[in-house]
This record gives sequence, structure tokens and C-alpha cells, in this order.
Amino acid sequence: MDSYTDKYLRRMKRPSRIICGVAAMMADKFNWSCLWTRLVWALVILMNPGMGLLIYFVLALVLPKWETNF
Repeated sequence: MDSYTDKYLRRMKRPSRIICGVAAMMADKFNWSCLWTRLVWALVILMNPGMGLLIYFVLALVLPKWETNF
């Protein structure tokens, strides 16, 4: 059981993209932990799926453009 937990935590800490990579981009941009950023996003989406996914995909469109402008 411990190996599954370790494997999950290693995957969540990797900056490679999961879905559209918004959490990884946010963690990189603001120098946050990729693991905690992804866990917060998962919690937001579980608490309010419609609004969480809407914000997530809007950020997926805005963050790459935000990086090129600054």
C-alpha cells in the first residue's frame, strides 16, 4: 500500500502536465509547490465542479498568454 502512495505523490509533484497543466503552470509562475497546487485544485473541483472546471479552463487559456506578455 505504501508503494502506491509514494507513486501517487511522485506523480503529483512532477511538473509534467496532467490534463491541461494549469496547476503546473501556476506552481511554476508563482514558485509554489506543484503537489499542493494540484491538491488545492482537486479540492476546488470536488467542492464545486462546475465553477472549478470553468475557472480551471479559463486559466488554461489565460496563463500561457499571461506568460508571453510579461
